[in-house]
Amino acid sequence: MNADPKGKSLTVADTVSPERMQAIQDELERHSKDTIMATSKLHMESMQVRANRPNWKSYLQSNMISQDDYNFITAYEITKGDEHKSLIDNNKIQCAKTFISLMSNISKDQTVRCVLIMIDDMLKEDPTRVQIFANYARKERQSVWSPFLAMLNRSDGFIINQVSIIIAKMACFSQELMDGADLTYYLVWLKDRLKSPGNEYLQTTARCLQMMLRIDEYRYAFVNLECVNT
Repeated sequence: MNADPKGKSLTVADTVSPERMQAIQDELERHSKDTIMATSKLHMESMQVRANRPNWKSYLQSNMISQDDYNFITAYEITKGDEHKSLIDNNKIQCAKTFISLMSNISKDQTVRCVLIMIDDMLKEDPTRVQIFANYARKERQSVWSPFLAMLNRSDGFIINQVSIIIAKMACFSQELMDGADLTYYLVWLKDRLKSPGNEYLQTTARCLQMMLRIDEYRYAFVNLECVNT
C-alpha cells in the first residue's frame, strides 16, 4: 500500500532537529490531554462487544469458516490460565491463520469486533506474541502488514481504531520494524485521523502515534512525512 501522494515510500532521516520533534510532541498534547484507555470511547464500546459472543457454530454450518478455524476459536474462548497459554503456544500457526481468516473474511461488524478484541487481549497478555503473525506471514510468504492495514478501510469506527492499536503494537514489539510503503501508509492514516474534525476516537489515535514515536526509526519517518507535506 502506498499513501504518499508522490508515490514514494518515506525514508528514515539521519538527523531530526529538537525543535521539530518538540513541535510534534506539542501537537499530540494539544489533541490528547488524556490517553488513558480506561476513559476512551474504544474501551467503553469494547465492554459492550465482549457481552455478545459470535455463534461460531452457525458460521461453521454455513461453511463461512473452516473446521480448523472453528475448533481453534471455540477452544480459545473457553480456555483459561495455563491451558489458554498452552493452546496458543502449541498452535501458533493455526492461531495466526484463524484470526487473520476470521477478521478478513467475515463481513459482520460485530463478529469482526470480537475477533479484534481477542487479538488485542492476546497481545496484552504477552506482547512478544506479535511474532506469531510475523512467523505465519513468513511461512506463507505474505506480508504481515497487509491483512491489518486493509482493515483500516472498513467503515466501522470501532474496527478501524481497534486494528490501529493492534498495528501499533505489532510495529513496536515485532523483531522486524515496519518500513517502506507500509509504514508510510500507516503514519499518513494516523496523521489524517489526528487532524480529522469530529474524530470520536481521538484518544486512541493519539495513543497509537505516541507508541510509534517512541521508536527512533518511526519518529524520523514521521518527521520526514511532515516535511514532505509542508
